[in-house]
Amino acid sequence: MCHDLSYNLTWCTLTDPSQLASKSMRKQLGHNLLSALRYTYTIDRRDSHLRPTNGYAFVSTSQVGGLWDSKGLKFFRQEFDVRGAVPFGFYNAALNAGISAGVILPLGRGFMKSPSPAPDRFYLGGHSSPVCSLGGLTSLLGFKTRGVSPTELRRFVPSDSVTDDSAASPGLDYLGGDLAVSAFADLSFDLPLKLLRDVGIYGHAFLTAGNVAKLSESEYKNISLSKFGRTIRSSAGVGIILPTTLFRLEINYCYILKKFEHNRGKTGIQFSFSSPM
Repeated sequence: MCHDLSYNLTWCTLTDPSQLASKSMRKQLGHNLLSALRYTYTIDRRDSHLRPTNGYAFVSTSQVGGLWDSKGLKFFRQEFDVRGAVPFGFYNAALNAGISAGVILPLGRGFMKSPSPAPDRFYLGGHSSPVCSLGGLTSLLGFKTRGVSPTELRRFVPSDSVTDDSAASPGLDYLGGDLAVSAFADLSFDLPLKLLRDVGIYGHAFLTAGNVAKLSESEYKNISLSKFGRTIRSSAGVGIILPTTLFRLEINYCYILKKFEHNRGKTGIQFSFSSPM
């Protein structure tokens, strides 16, 4: 059991060199002094951080941000992460499963009409192992970093070289969300070759799923539980894990089970480096 109370003070600068940022992002461009008070409560009863085969873990992180925010973007952020590992008794096999959730709520008068700060929003995707990422939203294997997020069209500036406006695309900004949920299941097992077992190399099969949505600026009116459930993205796959004393390397084949038009994810081989720290 661990309690951690911290205060962070960060100078942040959001720039738009292309001058094509979407309307939502342009509102937050410039310099800003970010400050936040954070409390984290952790219980970790797993037998290993790199390859858990038994035990459970729980992390709760509460944060009040914008205490000295020059743009007035005050917010409350809450995250939960709970997971467990169950041994099967053969081939050193174990099932790890977990679920994570997070929400950001702007503070102040008319708070649900206010924007949340872009650097503190939730994004899903990435290459890190869900098994090792205790304390926050787990990654969706097969999707790029920040590959699952609400989007908004960027500014469109016609070029002299483009005669047909329909042939050009302004592109998208990935804005991040205020509500996010992710879950995973990972079955690890020893490989049949003794040579691989002796050096600690083992295999796994996995399933990941998650979703992220925007609540601020009155967008909560467009969200329902059924709609949020229908738009969950997911992936599955198998891989080989090469552990070291500092990190573990995964070589995975990821198959995208469900994605939508603007999600950046694809079926194929993915490499990932993960650390329990």
